[in-house]
Amino acid sequence: MARRYETAENILKELGENATKAAKDALADGAELVVVEAKSRCPVYKGSDCRVVKGALRDSIHAVKLKSGAKYKIVADATSHDGIFYGKLVEFSPVINKPFMYPAMDARRDEVRNKIIDAVREALRRK
Repeated sequence: MARRYETAENILKELGENATKAAKDALADGAELVVVEAKSRCPVYKGSDCRVVKGALRDSIHAVKLKSGAKYKIVADATSHDGIFYGKLVEFSPVINKPFMYPAMDARRDEVRNKIIDAVREALRRK
């Protein structure tokens, strides 16, 4: 019976592919954690300005996959009835002063990092 030998190059390539896929999957899960956290922190408009739909900003928060899953962008892209994107206004305006995206990312940063680390370790152990 002949033995099948694998080259170190093939083994490392497979390990790298498995680890990369695991990291991307964990990052996708982590992006969803940040989305949920941002939605829970997002202020809901309680005023009477008819240009703004109550809850539209919170409902517009979602993750966008970039670079084949190696990066994610979390966006709040609600627009008022007259076409103004107001997520950035709520997040950064010194008048409104109700940040929700950056605090959500800060709150989940360690959890997302640990998910990625654990997923990569597990993928490397499997081989």
